[in-house]
Amino acid sequence: MPGLLVPFLVAAAASLLVSVGVAIAALREPGLALKPLWVILAFVGVGGAALVSHAPDHLYWFLGVAAPTVSFSAAAGSWEPEVMRALFPLGAIGVIGRIYLHRNRRRPVR
Repeated sequence: MPGLLVPFLVAAAASLLVSVGVAIAALREPGLALKPLWVILAFVGVGGAALVSHAPDHLYWFLGVAAPTVSFSAAAGSWEPEVMRALFPLGAIGVIGRIYLHRNRRRPVR
């Protein structure tokens, strides 16, 4: 197994888990306005890496915005991935900040 494949797959799984976890937290937050917007934003990624299955020892870095944070492109007529992308879950970090602000504004003043 090539040296970059395992770290790339771990980073992709972490990015997806963060996005899913934050989306669930936004859905479960009581009183949070515009929940559908925050759930969608949790899956937006900015910048990342792509791995081509024909050359798994090279990562291609790129800057872009996309949803979902982890995706793949397959060859025509196949489900086998040719290119796998993993993006930094910047949208999820923004949603975490929004939930934090929402929780702090709800606290009663003594």
